[in-house]
Amino acid sequence: MQLKQKFISELQSSLQHNDISLLTRRLMDLNEEFQLDDELATQIIQLRKSHLSEDANEHADKGTIKTEAAKLIDLFSRNELSPKAVAKSEHQLIIDAQKISKKFTQGRNPFFLQPLDVTLSTGQITGVVGENGNGKTTLLRILAGELSTDSGSILFPALELQENDWYSIKNHTAFIPQRIPKWYGTLLDNLRFFASIHGIKGKENEKRIDYILFRLGLDKYRDLKWTEISSGYRLRFELAKMLLWKPKLLILDEPLSNLDINAQQLFLQDLRFFTFSEAHPMSILLSSQNLHEIEKVADNIIFIRQGKTIYNGPQKQFANERAQNSFEISGEFDLEKLSDCFKKYSDITVDNAGTSFIINTSTDKDLYFITKILAENNLTLNYIRNISQSTRKLFHKDI
Repeated sequence: MQLKQKFISELQSSLQHNDISLLTRRLMDLNEEFQLDDELATQIIQLRKSHLSEDANEHADKGTIKTEAAKLIDLFSRNELSPKAVAKSEHQLIIDAQKISKKFTQGRNPFFLQPLDVTLSTGQITGVVGENGNGKTTLLRILAGELSTDSGSILFPALELQENDWYSIKNHTAFIPQRIPKWYGTLLDNLRFFASIHGIKGKENEKRIDYILFRLGLDKYRDLKWTEISSGYRLRFELAKMLLWKPKLLILDEPLSNLDINAQQLFLQDLRFFTFSEAHPMSILLSSQNLHEIEKVADNIIFIRQGKTIYNGPQKQFANERAQNSFEISGEFDLEKLSDCFKKYSDITVDNAGTSFIINTSTDKDLYFITKILAENNLTLNYIRNISQSTRKLFHKDI
């Protein structure tokens, strides 16, 4: 069973490397994918709860969690597990949008999101990137049904719904805007209400809420109110609200902007895990200014500049047939010193990118060549990244 072996391998790896956060999260995901009895499901939640407890003795508790987790992994590996859903051989096409566009003619700065095609499938993450004010939010709002189009069509093949039946469509799609609307009462009350309006009631309501709170590490905040949590936790509770009812499409506008670097990494890792689900297949569309982080997890990239789509396709295919390599670099040097290092190479140029520099070379030069030249010239390097196949190359320096 491919899915089972994948889970067992991940669990064993996280156990071996003492990554208790990943271990307990993936154990909970395993419970979502396979039919486990109530006793096993309870054990998994208790392990996750122990990890999240601030009152537990860290070292002793970690050892206990590892011991109990090892027993569970051994049990799962030796026994047959029944999946909650039959695995599909292909991704389901959730959205097939053709030639959609939108014009804003009022105000001092008219804007035109030029016609573009968008296809979103389960099991995939699509990142929308580009400079501020270039149409990313407009595109997301259109696909979320928050904004009408001036042209084009939006079909929902896997949902088998009519093109303009947005009431039914929104029962399968979730949208988290950049500015999250204020809600009232406790977080727990809001989760209960949100689950109930999506048909999750009674004991299932409480069970589902407990799962999502522990899965996202939010249990200790359940009795707090809007004013008592940070903007980062408001986002995570908004995500919890959406994941309660397992949408087919999740759309997020700038979700990383209010998260610290560690929270960003966990957030993106979880999004990747959610798209892997076979029991609840999902497609995710998100925009972000954290370009490199998005490119790590995105299957597809849409780059928009001044309303025009510059690139729209698989992330791994971007700049496959490029004429040059590019490297972003910073360190204890200025533009003059850096340029002097490469002045004898006619195929190398150095550009000032503000707080960093961009070195463009012929395709036979690599990162190791660049670092070697810097070392030979005794220049201190703080940071270097190969951006030859990153959409970072498409960003313009501010004027």
